[in-house]
Amino acid sequence: MLRRASLRSERGSALVLVMFIVLLLTILGVTVLSATIGGARRTETRENDVQSLHLAQKSIDEAIAYITADLNQKIQVSSNTTQAQFDQEIETFLRNLNSNKGAFVTDTSLQGASNEITGITLDGSSTSSKHVVTIKANATVNGVLRTLQQKVVITTFPDFLNYSLGSEGTIYLNGAPYIQGNIYAGNQLKVSQVAKYRHNADLEKRSLFPLVDGEAHIQSMNDLLYSRTGNIFEKVPTIDDADYSSLDNRVKTIVEKAKIKKKTTFVQVNVEDSFLDKVAEASGSAGNKKVFSDRYYGVAVSNSSEEPTARGTRLINTLQQPGGISTLWMPMLEDFEDIATGDTDEEKEQEKHRLFEEAKLSLKQNLERLERSTIFIGNLKLDGVMLNQIRDTSKLNLSTGAHWLIVNGDLTIDSYSTAIVQSNILVTGNLYIRGKAEFDSTMFVLGKTDIVDATISGIPTPGSGSKELVLISKGAILINRVEEFKNEATRLRAFFYTDSTAELYGVGSIFSLDGGFFAKGDLIINAVVGKVKKETGSANFNFDIQTEVESPRFIVNYNEQVFEDQNVGLPRVNQININVGPIELLISGN
Repeated sequence: MLRRASLRSERGSALVLVMFIVLLLTILGVTVLSATIGGARRTETRENDVQSLHLAQKSIDEAIAYITADLNQKIQVSSNTTQAQFDQEIETFLRNLNSNKGAFVTDTSLQGASNEITGITLDGSSTSSKHVVTIKANATVNGVLRTLQQKVVITTFPDFLNYSLGSEGTIYLNGAPYIQGNIYAGNQLKVSQVAKYRHNADLEKRSLFPLVDGEAHIQSMNDLLYSRTGNIFEKVPTIDDADYSSLDNRVKTIVEKAKIKKKTTFVQVNVEDSFLDKVAEASGSAGNKKVFSDRYYGVAVSNSSEEPTARGTRLINTLQQPGGISTLWMPMLEDFEDIATGDTDEEKEQEKHRLFEEAKLSLKQNLERLERSTIFIGNLKLDGVMLNQIRDTSKLNLSTGAHWLIVNGDLTIDSYSTAIVQSNILVTGNLYIRGKAEFDSTMFVLGKTDIVDATISGIPTPGSGSKELVLISKGAILINRVEEFKNEATRLRAFFYTDSTAELYGVGSIFSLDGGFFAKGDLIINAVVGKVKKETGSANFNFDIQTEVESPRFIVNYNEQVFEDQNVGLPRVNQININVGPIELLISGN
C-alpha cells in the first residue's frame, strides 16, 4: 500500500512539474511574440518618424528653392532701381510669403502622408540689407507628426563678407592663429602646428595648432589636412576613425565643426565689375553700366595685358570732361603764375601766394564736406598737415544713397596724427596707409595696397560701437610691421579682400584684426603664441614656451555689423545669396 501511494505521489509531482514547464514556455512564447510585435511596431514607428522628418525637410528645401528662384528673377529686372529700393522689394516679397504659405505642399508617394509650410516669417534680427527668414514645416506619416524649423539669411552681398578668413584656393593655417568666426576654403584647408617665418633666412617654429572658434566650410572631408611637422600633410581622421582619439584637441574642434560648402554655392565678387557698378552709381547713371564697361574694356580687347589701373584711369578721364562729375585737384604754386595781378613783381608774388593758399583751403574744405560724387585728379595724400580728413555728408544719412570720391591716381594716408576717412572711395591707382586712421568707408582699389605700421580704427558711433573699413583690392595686399617684436598688437578694424594671394604673419609681428581677410588665391597665415624677442647677432628669434596659457600673436574676430554699417557701399552681385542655418526639431509626434 505504501509503495502504491508513493508512486501516485511521484506521478502527481511530475504532472505539476510538466504543467509548470508548459506555463513557463507559454509565458516565454507570449513574451517573445509580444517583443516581436512590439519591435515591429517600433520599427514601423521609427520608419514613419524618419520619413516624416525627411518630408518636412523636403518641404523647407522646396520653399527655399522657390524663394531663391523668384528673387533671382526679380534681381534681373531691377537693374534700374537703387539698392535701397531693391532691398525694400525683397522685404515686401518675404513678408507676403506668409499669407501664401498654404501653396507650399510637397508631392509625396508615401501612403498616409501629408505636409505643409506652417510659417514663413521675417526674423527680428533682419536689417535693411540682410533679411532673416524663419521657415516652419509640418509633416505627418501614418500618424507620426514632426515639425522642423530653419532660419535662412538672404542678401545680395558676395560671400566673402560672411567669413573671418577665407580663400577660393587653399588656406594654410601654420602655427597658432586664433580665428573667431567661420572660415572658407575653396580648395583645401591645411592646418599645421609649425609656423614659418623669414628673418634673413627661411626659419620655422613648432607651436600649437590653430584655434578656430567657428565653422570650417570646406569642399569635402578629404580636403581637410593636418601636419605635425609642417611639411607632410595627411587627411584628418573623422570622428568614427579609430585614431581620432589621438588627434590634437584643436584639430578635433575643426573636424567637429566642419561643414561642406561647394564652390558652386559660393557667391563670388568681381572687383573690376563692382568698381564699374560704383562708377556708374557715382555718375548718376546706375542703369547705364554698359557704357562705362565699354569704355573701361575698350582697348583691352586688343591689348589683354593692359593693367586695371590703366583701364580705370582711361575710364575716369572721360568723366572729367565739362558737364561730367565735379573735379578737385591739388593746387601747385606755379598754377597761379599767369593769373596773379599787381603793379610790381613783389605784388604779383604776394597775389600768387594768396591765391595758392585760398585754393588749398578750398580743397581742404571740399574734402571735409563732400556733398556730391567727386573726382580728384592725380595723386591724393592725407599728410596730417595740409589735409587730414575726407568726410562725405551722405554717410550721415544712408537713405540718400552713397556719394563716391574717385581718386584718379594713387591714394596715400600717411599721418602721425589721426586721419579721418568717412567716405566711400574708388582708387584707380595704388593705396598706401601708414600711421593712425579712423574709417567709415568702403574702398575699391584697382592697384595694390600696402599697409605699413598702421593702426586702423573705426569712427566711433553713438554708444560703444564703431564703424570700419572695407577694402577691396584688385592687386595684392601687404600688411607689414617694420618695428617687430613689440608686444602691443597692431589693431585693424577692417575687412580685406584681394584678387591675389596673401601671406600674413603673427610671429615677430602681432596683429588683432576685427573684421576679416579673404584672398581669391591661396591664403597663408603663420603665427605663434607668447612673447617673441630678436636674438642678438642671429637670424633666430627667442620664443616663449608654446602653451595654451600664452596669448596668440594673430587674432581675427569677425564683425557682423559690417553689412549694416557699409550697406550702400558694399559690392553687390546679380544673384541672391542664401545662407541656411541648422535644422531645429520643434515637436515630436506619437
